[in-house]
Amino acid sequence: MAKKESLEYFSVATTNLNDVAGDQSHIFNNEYFSMVINGGPMKGKFLRPKQIYNVMEGRILLMLEGEADISLNLEDYHIKKGTVAVTPPDTILELKHCSEDADVIGIVFKEDIHVGETVIINTDATQWKELLRMAYLLWDVAHHSPFRLETVRSLLTALACNIVSIKNEMNTSDGIPIPSRQQQLFQSFKTLVNQHCEHERSIPFYADLLHITPHHLSTVIKQASGQSVMYWVNRAVILRAKVLLKTNSMMTYEVAEHLNFISSSAFNNYFKRETGMTPKEFQNKE
Repeated sequence: MAKKESLEYFSVATTNLNDVAGDQSHIFNNEYFSMVINGGPMKGKFLRPKQIYNVMEGRILLMLEGEADISLNLEDYHIKKGTVAVTPPDTILELKHCSEDADVIGIVFKEDIHVGETVIINTDATQWKELLRMAYLLWDVAHHSPFRLETVRSLLTALACNIVSIKNEMNTSDGIPIPSRQQQLFQSFKTLVNQHCEHERSIPFYADLLHITPHHLSTVIKQASGQSVMYWVNRAVILRAKVLLKTNSMMTYEVAEHLNFISSSAFNNYFKRETGMTPKEFQNKE
């Protein structure tokens, strides 16, 4: 059987950022947010290749140098100089490859800065300079004494919103329209599914949170994505199941309990229906 990967929970609240970022990094950290300039996975003791992490807080990353291959919620991305990423809290992260010269600006927001879903963009020179100016302004303001919490929160929100705006402008220039009301509802739905899928898999539950009827939810999600509500719910549940099954600490029946299935056999049947293999077969495969 292949060696199973373990799942580690990472939070700046319980981590020494000097270990994470390396001795050559510039670090700011207080109870509200953390920021690292010139940090890199290969400079510190964090982010070991092939290790899966559950990253607890939301993050903004600006890739200053180098390149890396990463997996976020089991979706693969190649990032390089000029890449900017925004990730919501409770993101599953795996570092698959990273160049020795990798260098980043990392911002961790402990405050409630809304991030609906992962955003990763490759910026052009103008966009990159604009975002760097905002990041360095945030760094400067954070060092003001006394700490200007509201200003820092506003700058964080503005930086995250600007990244999303750049993404939307890129989509528009490629002939993809700015998200409509249906698309906005779809994004809100996916955010809720990510938050609640470990315990809730019913259409009425998500419709109630969005203050619409189950029929309307089904119609909107089908029109916005071409897929059904249950496709997205099942996709999120299987993602969590796969991550949990990759850990050394949880057996199949424990994963079934964690994901609120009525029995281990019900979970086995569900997993095989969605993936074509049993949970045990998934654990044993290379």
